[in-house]
Amino acid sequence: MIEENGFRYLDKEDIARIHAALSAWTEKEGEPVPPFSLAKEADIDSLVNISRHRFFDREAYPTLEEKAAIIFYTVNKRQIFLNGNKRMSTLCLLVFLGVNDKTLAVGADELTDKALWLAKTDTLDFPSVKKDLAHWIHSHLVDYGPNETIADTSTTTQPPRDQPSTDAQVGE
Repeated sequence: MIEENGFRYLDKEDIARIHAALSAWTEKEGEPVPPFSLAKEADIDSLVNISRHRFFDREAYPTLEEKAAIIFYTVNKRQIFLNGNKRMSTLCLLVFLGVNDKTLAVGADELTDKALWLAKTDTLDFPSVKKDLAHWIHSHLVDYGPNETIADTSTTTQPPRDQPSTDAQVGE
């Protein structure tokens, strides 16, 4: 975990743990994902750094919602992994929000629909897609602190604070 400018960011080890949790879940479901070691190394490094990216000493993604959106977008669209990218993008999004004491008040179906929608978007539409994602995240963002629980978990997706959840089953 990397802490910087009031935010907590995922590092390579966090992403590897998220992948391991997804891998364990998909193995049980009969659709194993290839090992983390086969992921595109340069894209993993890019994923770790992209939400902290700066241009001319200004943050490219200054808000939590924009940082979350670019993480979701990057894993989903770059196809970093040989399989499981939509699921990984969703888990990375949720874990990033979780370590920053937030989560999304959405059900698994809506989260799945958003990941599938994102996968079908044109990469040339990046500015509008990023804006739409940040707005969607903002409109569903809720607090998730260490001592808080959210009563209706059927409409709220929340990962455990120390590992990714596989309850938000996003199909690939």
